[in-house]
Amino acid sequence: MHIRLPCVAALLMVLLVVASRSAEAASAEERRLLILDAPANVLTKTVRERLHAAVAEVAVGKGLTLASTASLPGKLLTCDLPGCLPSIAAASGAVFVLRVDARFMKESFQLAVELWNSDEGKLLGRERRDCPICDEQDLWGSAAFMARGLLERALRASVQPAPAALTVPKPSPASAPTPRSALTQAPATSSSASSSTWPIVRYAGLALSVAGLAALGTGIYYWSADGDPAGGDYVRDTRKLGLPVTIAGGAALAAGAAMVGWSFWSGSAKVSVGPSGLRVAGRLR
Repeated sequence: MHIRLPCVAALLMVLLVVASRSAEAASAEERRLLILDAPANVLTKTVRERLHAAVAEVAVGKGLTLASTASLPGKLLTCDLPGCLPSIAAASGAVFVLRVDARFMKESFQLAVELWNSDEGKLLGRERRDCPICDEQDLWGSAAFMARGLLERALRASVQPAPAALTVPKPSPASAPTPRSALTQAPATSSSASSSTWPIVRYAGLALSVAGLAALGTGIYYWSADGDPAGGDYVRDTRKLGLPVTIAGGAALAAGAAMVGWSFWSGSAKVSVGPSGLRVAGRLR
């Protein structure tokens, strides 16, 4: 039985796409956002739905996954924050809780938006706006704008590097610095400074995986076609090419898949450069 090259390539491509989508889904599931209404909200059902939709669009644009309030019991929907944050997190799996306190009456509104971290149980930020002459569209537009600012600051703070714990005194001109002190004084670069390199690593890994996939399929075809008649008395001798091409394709596919997986790795890394070389340290969250 001979395995045809197009079938093998199509199968491997499907597996690669499924693995990439699964990694993206796992990365998105790590950060969930729950939108809650304050008990004192004075909004019609239509206005409340449009306000939630505007805030949800902002959250999804920031790479967050929306958590549903359907899994929350009624007492958690009207509870006092931050006391019930652990219960909300356990019921919904949300890391961020965005509470909206809005009142719309007679073409005016009062709006306050709070962002909480359920893991740490603390308030990350609060925005407020009162408008005496505004319509309903101004209300949910303001809510989306305020939510965008709170989420941007919270997400930016979550990837900022920790400040240096020690300050190295400046050596006197008479004393030459030792290799150890030179390494201590060397600037450190955190993973947040190089976060823009992850898309490059991801695309390079996908390209390498596709190339390896093609080479692997070609090698398998060479193995399967060995010994087939090729016209006249000539018999194909392709097994000697099939082995190296298969090995090279498998190695490229594995390396590309590893690069794609590494680009989704939610850890933090620190890199230090000194006279003695390069040091890399990482921590998986």
